[in-house]
Amino acid sequence: MENFRVGFFMLHPNIWFGGGQIALLRVAGWLSGKGLPTEIIVSRIEGKLPFQPPKGVRVVNLNVPALKAAGKVIGTSVAISAVFGLARYFRQNPRQLVIAPGWADGGLALWAKKLAKSGAKVAIWEQIHVSAMKSQGGNLYRQLAPQIVKLSYRHADVVAACSSAVADDIAKLSKLPRERVHVIYNPTDPDIEAKAQEPVDHLWFNESKIPVILSVARLDPQKDLQTLIRAFSLIRKERPARLAILGEGSERAKLEGLVKDLGLENDVWMPGFVDNPFKFMKRSAVFALSSKFEGFGMVIAEALAVGTPVVSTDCPSGPSEIIEGGKWGKLVPVGDHEKLAEAILETIENPPDKEKLKLRGRNFSVEQVGEKWFGLLRSVWEVSG
Repeated sequence: MENFRVGFFMLHPNIWFGGGQIALLRVAGWLSGKGLPTEIIVSRIEGKLPFQPPKGVRVVNLNVPALKAAGKVIGTSVAISAVFGLARYFRQNPRQLVIAPGWADGGLALWAKKLAKSGAKVAIWEQIHVSAMKSQGGNLYRQLAPQIVKLSYRHADVVAACSSAVADDIAKLSKLPRERVHVIYNPTDPDIEAKAQEPVDHLWFNESKIPVILSVARLDPQKDLQTLIRAFSLIRKERPARLAILGEGSERAKLEGLVKDLGLENDVWMPGFVDNPFKFMKRSAVFALSSKFEGFGMVIAEALAVGTPVVSTDCPSGPSEIIEGGKWGKLVPVGDHEKLAEAILETIENPPDKEKLKLRGRNFSVEQVGEKWFGLLRSVWEVSG
């Protein structure tokens, strides 16, 4: 394994930064801590990075050109330029293995490798149920995702997925043998226990009389937070409760309008993005996920890790695997606000044992995930000689 390096490719973190990129950072930090030369490779940086590089991990900025409209970077122009920038990087670093988080970044990395005619290796860690994503509509690029998977994944040196259902989907779309698609769950924050102990300066989370229902999610159609708010409206008819939604996104105005229409302004708190959601998780009565689809659902694993009961939609894919079909939390149909309300109420009235939830949460630690990646990397390097 001498003279090999591992890089984690993020196309443009200032535009696209989510759970998959966070998972990459956590694994990068773990591998660096084991003594592997580790880099975060970004195509372009606009202003301040939305993350702090892990200790010992170098950030490589390819600084590819990009077109702008109305003062904003056009993402597709960065994607096209990134292929050429990454190809140059591969030619300069032939003994490098690059891990990319999914079909978009991974497809670009594979095209760059082909263009470079390099001995570098590319691993893809798929973060979304591609077929489910396509069924929800979206821009043309997303609609082309299944074709990108079909045409490119067979050329990857390693293909991994963040859940078994995602692995099944990728194998079907790419025509790869299922055994070639490895399942590696996303890791929880390595400092989650310490962060969960930090104080919270908010009255709702410092009194025990009124339970708080928490969700941490982008304010995005995929997360279907309208269903959660409607469910909360039913819960409020049955008992005092409060709802906190941590996150930011395109649906803020729509969600705030729904809160107002349902007369819930005094009982719903939407502060936007917060640096440390775990201290809020630990002090919540229930963690709720209302998504239409996921790749993994890392926030569920994180809620379990701090001992918070979970209620989730049984969406493709990830939540059912994390809570093992309902063993560690309740599952409800996608889009059914009545069932969601019923499950949350039942969980508030009869909460599960917190220590048992924490035990389940340890299955998604960065140590376990890092060891799996280390084993895969070792196998690739050994074949490479």
